[in-house]
Amino acid sequence: MCRGFQQNERERLKIKAFSTRLSASCSKNKPHLPDFLTLHYLPRINGSLLEINGSNLRPDSPAFVTLHRVLSSESSRGAVYASKERVAVCEGVKFEIYVGDVKVLKGIFRKDEVANWKIDCKLDDFVEGVDDAEVLVAPEGPAAVMSEKMEMVGDLQRRRQRRRHKCCELEEIPEERERGSWDRIVQVL
Repeated sequence: MCRGFQQNERERLKIKAFSTRLSASCSKNKPHLPDFLTLHYLPRINGSLLEINGSNLRPDSPAFVTLHRVLSSESSRGAVYASKERVAVCEGVKFEIYVGDVKVLKGIFRKDEVANWKIDCKLDDFVEGVDDAEVLVAPEGPAAVMSEKMEMVGDLQRRRQRRRHKCCELEEIPEERERGSWDRIVQVL
């Protein structure tokens, strides 16, 4: 029996802890941050390996891991969420982090030019009262902890302002423009 394609053990990133930190603004009204976040691993088009707690998942199926809120000394200014699920991924595996039904950020595991593992993350949506987010991935073995920090306020405010300006701009109504030419056609008939 053919065993099929087996991924090289060295091509896998074994994760022993995944955490994210959401920093709240310094306003008097502290945002209500939930007790947990959802880490969603997307289906893999290229057939990349995804293993959670020793169980291989089919490439066409998603996976969900709960990030539980962790008590910390910085709890007054935000919240830290973590999971100790043992996860093994290959290059190109994408993930998303949700606060309830709102996708806060998305990311991908990849290797750089020197074949060191990295994560690339981007903010996806605005969560009221949260200033920035940071993702930390602790791999097994001697590899360094990977981290990516993103500021929510700057980019998302610009995006929201652009949307706001687009809604408020009035354009010429095409019917008004066409009415004059339609009247001329009716007169000719």
